[in-house]
Amino acid sequence: MSLKRRCLTALALLLPGSALGERLTVPGTSVSVDVPAGFVPMPKSVIDSKYSRGGLPPTAVYSTPGPHWEVNIAFALRNTALPAGDLAPVQAGLERSITATPGFRWVKRGIVKSGGRDWIDLEFWVDGIDTPIYNHLRVTREGQKTLLVTGNVTKALYPKYGAVIDAAMNGLK
Repeated sequence: MSLKRRCLTALALLLPGSALGERLTVPGTSVSVDVPAGFVPMPKSVIDSKYSRGGLPPTAVYSTPGPHWEVNIAFALRNTALPAGDLAPVQAGLERSITATPGFRWVKRGIVKSGGRDWIDLEFWVDGIDTPIYNHLRVTREGQKTLLVTGNVTKALYPKYGAVIDAAMNGLK
């Protein structure tokens, strides 16, 4: 982690209203996360609506409260096992699948160890419907399933929530 990112993460922990809140276990997994203070569970009806552009919606989402639900940390547990061994081939496939997204720009990518497990760690910007969106995606094995965790925030809210999202993602255990 760069010095700038470490400083931003440390600053996020000190700012009122942006500190990490309660540590929760991701539903259906052995993984836990510090959900940022002020984030609330997104209702299923909102998940189904917000994540309706194809594919399966996440199984759980924590977000800044509605009505806009603008900053999210979403969890998806998929019934697909990642291959044993090195995650680099899976990382390469994920990278190929997302780089064609309009407005795509890398921030960082790699494989990190957190909570005793390897995670594919991808940070990038894409063009949303009406604004650029920052995404921090982590992917790991969870038994015979795949756990995807993604934090995202709009460009306008990134100065306030970017480091908060990254701190939560970096604290996955």
